[in-house]
Amino acid sequence: MKPIPLIAPLALLFLAACTPEESAVPPEPERKLRILATFLPVHAHAAAIAGDRATVESLVAGDIGAHDFSPRPLDMLRIAQADVLVLNGAGMEPWLADLTRHAGNDGLRVVDLSTGVELLLSPPPFGHPGDRSGEPNPHIWLDPLIAIQQAITLRDALIAEDPDGTPIYEKNAAAYLQRLRSLDAEFQNVLGPLPAKRLVTFHDAFPYLARRYGLESFGFISEFPDHDPAPAALAALIEAIRAAEVKILFAETGYPPALLQRVAAASGARLSTLDTLEVGHAGPDAYLDGMQRNLEALRNAFAP
Repeated sequence: MKPIPLIAPLALLFLAACTPEESAVPPEPERKLRILATFLPVHAHAAAIAGDRATVESLVAGDIGAHDFSPRPLDMLRIAQADVLVLNGAGMEPWLADLTRHAGNDGLRVVDLSTGVELLLSPPPFGHPGDRSGEPNPHIWLDPLIAIQQAITLRDALIAEDPDGTPIYEKNAAAYLQRLRSLDAEFQNVLGPLPAKRLVTFHDAFPYLARRYGLESFGFISEFPDHDPAPAALAALIEAIRAAEVKILFAETGYPPALLQRVAAASGARLSTLDTLEVGHAGPDAYLDGMQRNLEALRNAFAP
């Protein structure tokens, strides 16, 4: 057997000594973009478009509506640590401006998804034609075509904030936009032929959906959100529903249905449920899944 040359182990020792110490330590992973979305539908858009390129969190917990949200000191800290803050806008998050100002995050990119959207005034309460609020209605996300506009606004903002992620954002957005366009086409195909689409809801959440798909918005009933109406007012409400020949009332996910159950039973109307998507399980499919449920509810409610 040939003796092993002494130079071989000496060379190995020399190479080991010359190897930089840093090579034994794996490099730290690149920090992901931090996106903070205000509530469920905004979070869904952001999660679908950002994918794995960013971390996406909701400011408002899934069991609390944005209308009922009360900010905490921790929420200010979360805004201070975010790179991008995404809101629905149109007055849906009136508590956000002060929270953002006090967070002191000068580098924060704030993305308002109501930018460029034509806003509607809220419909009148049922039985009070013409009595409209002077405030714009903020429930713009419930129109799938406006959701498309929101997704495009968000895609462009993420590209501006993180240019290196452009291919990912463009690819994810293209797939998401296609699904939103398919959702709109399905709403058109299902609701278009249906007769007598009179929409009476618990509160004023659906004027954009009604306008888009030709629903006859008869108003809402939430003049009494915190307490039942007096007997005389309840009787007048029931009589107005009978006189208008309203056949179905829509309760809403996240709101107690007891009042509408009483009104439906007394007026002879049926009761269904629509989802404003303000509460529920968050995720990239949350908006699409919720709107599919709404379409099925409308299909079943208005089918002859």
